[in-house]
Amino acid sequence: MCERSEKDLLDPLINKIVANLGKDFDDVRYEISVPEDSFFISNLYFLNINSNAKDTDKKRTVNVVLKKPPAIADVRDVMRTNEQFHNEILFYQRYAKHHEEFPRCLLAEEKPPSDSVIVLENVIAQRGYDISKWKHDVPIEYTMAAFREIARFHAKAYVAKERRGEEFFDFVNGLQEVRYYSESILKVVYDGTANRSVKYLRGRGYDPRFCDKLEDKLRNTYDDLVMKYVKPEEPLATLCHGDFTMNNTLFKNENGEIKCMFIDFALTRYGSPVLDLSTFLCLHCARQVDKSMLDKVLKAYHDSLTRCLEESGVDSEKYSFEALREDYKRKGLFGFFVATFFLPTVMGLGDCSPEKFIKIDIQNWGLALCEQGGDECSEIMANMLLRLKEFGCLDDLLDD
Repeated sequence: MCERSEKDLLDPLINKIVANLGKDFDDVRYEISVPEDSFFISNLYFLNINSNAKDTDKKRTVNVVLKKPPAIADVRDVMRTNEQFHNEILFYQRYAKHHEEFPRCLLAEEKPPSDSVIVLENVIAQRGYDISKWKHDVPIEYTMAAFREIARFHAKAYVAKERRGEEFFDFVNGLQEVRYYSESILKVVYDGTANRSVKYLRGRGYDPRFCDKLEDKLRNTYDDLVMKYVKPEEPLATLCHGDFTMNNTLFKNENGEIKCMFIDFALTRYGSPVLDLSTFLCLHCARQVDKSMLDKVLKAYHDSLTRCLEESGVDSEKYSFEALREDYKRKGLFGFFVATFFLPTVMGLGDCSPEKFIKIDIQNWGLALCEQGGDECSEIMANMLLRLKEFGCLDDLLDD
């Protein structure tokens, strides 16, 4: 049984949802559950809406996911949930309508700051997808499946750019910035955590000249590097998921093949595909990622991208593997910098929830985040940094 406050919140929304489901849903009851073992900014409810039709042949159940902004105003402000809900509603109303591989949107109302709502088909119940048990050290077959699917996501945006350019960029221009703007609180987070790996290496006697140079380059990581990485560059700029993580990737095994579906498009943005790829790898494959693995997964990604483009009749020449690989070398640290503050949470060794950090002085966020996960996470990050160096991701920083 839900709390009275939840019932008052949900009853009017249930009425709106069932209004379009036909007379069999004139009288309904609903059951609520909430997801566990995953990290969500929004208030998320799984609802099973059951008809109370007397005719047993007409009894039906609809399974939906309902998203609401968090109840705490400070959390909404810090996470810019007005902009997040705006973006996801825009995505479903303006972009997803052209594609069938996303959850069906049943209701979307933009009423900031606290009354916005998104109701989606529950593809776990309806289509057999599920959240993976893997959060870190993800098996390679799941990574490959996710990369093939994100390649199709990116490719379809390339197709939209060429076939429906005006409509596509009208949608892109309607997206609102959530994370990367001049006054963002993330500047404190990035600048305060970027050198965690360097400090770990220095403390264990690694080349002091390397440590000195890199530490100096990373003092102003947010403005000097991250803001450069997120700036779109043609022709590779595409529609990015923006939060390409295991938390937002659902899986199912169908005839021996792992299939994926993406959810949560609140951070969708236009930019380099490397923003998505490096985030996934550095958060979920931190121990495995090296030059060999990068070449393998980037090749799988590019093969899937090329196949999708060619099936749509779009020339793939300007989206070459060489161009992708060079772009990864230039921007692959993007995901690494995300991992420096979020990997402990992914591994279950820390907690960077907004509810916790709004209680801490913002100037102390970097220090608090650097302590999460202890030496275990610091070592993983340091080793990952050195392997990214071998791939060439530090060339731009160390060559000048």
